[in-house]
Amino acid sequence: MIPGFTSFTLFVLWAADVCQSVLITQWPHYISRLPNGSAEMHCYQNETNYDYVYWYRQQRGQGFQLMAYMVAGFANYEEGFTSGYQAVKVKEKQLWSLSISSVQEEDEAVYLCAASLHSAATDLRPAQKLTATGEAA
Repeated sequence: MIPGFTSFTLFVLWAADVCQSVLITQWPHYISRLPNGSAEMHCYQNETNYDYVYWYRQQRGQGFQLMAYMVAGFANYEEGFTSGYQAVKVKEKQLWSLSISSVQEEDEAVYLCAASLHSAATDLRPAQKLTATGEAA
């Protein structure tokens, strides 16, 4: 590690709703960013008629926190996530993205994308983890 160098790492797993035969996949598997760098994560679901998509994060020792939800491709952001975060849907595809424009220490968390036919997602499984990999000297 380089003295005075801090970076943040994002680990990506997957989430699947096996009961409904809906597969939700997130990527990339690994992102490392310097503070103030940008990060982008993606979510794909194989069921085209799930109009509700949710982005959650879970900071260390905390419960899941809703960041944003999308209905019919339009994003709605929760308090604390209205600036620096952008949730978008790729038109005519089952692909969504979440961008963090300036990664900060408080962005260290597990991130989750969920999809639902209705306005409430109940199955929350860890999908992406952002961790600090270095310490400032």
